This record gives sequence, structure tokens and C-alpha cells, in this order.
Amino acid sequence: MVNEVTSVELLQTAMVARRGTDSVESTEQSLGGEDFSWYLEHVPGAMARLGVRPPGERTVRDLHQGDFDVDEHAIKVGVELFTAAALIDGAV
Repeated sequence: MVNEVTSVELLQTAMVARRGTDSVESTEQSLGGEDFSWYLEHVPGAMARLGVRPPGERTVRDLHQGDFDVDEHAIKVGVELFTAAALIDGAV
């Protein structure tokens, strides 16, 4: 999957506006497959990874394992991200 640069910048700007510069970090490229890539062959866009561990937690749990446990506060962060992105994009 290849994210479109302008869409990545929009998501970064939105998250920084809502949660500050420490709220955005780079991640390693995943070798997994993602169906979302088919959409990006037709329209510009980007996929963002939403952190789902509680703040300060450093234990890495694979989302396909039985010990995976999502911090449900992450839902609020995701809503903030996409709301801020929509408001920024709508102002352009």
C-alpha cells in the first residue's frame, strides 16, 4: 500500500492540531496485505495507524493473538483525528 503524500500531511496536521507533536510517530512498514490499497489505486488517500495501547504501555501484542487487548480510549482519538481532518480539509 502506498499512501498519497498530501493525504498523509493532512492527517499529520490534524493530529498535531488535536493532540500535539508527540501524538504522531513513524512506524515500520508492515509486510502484511491490506485491501485498502485497492481504493488508493483510484483515489488519493492514506491509511493511518491508530495506537491502541494505554499511554506508557510498551508491551507489543500482535492483533491476531489471544492476548491482544485494545485500549478503548483510542476510539476517541480516532474520532478526533478524522473530525479534525474533515474540518481542515473543508476549510481549504
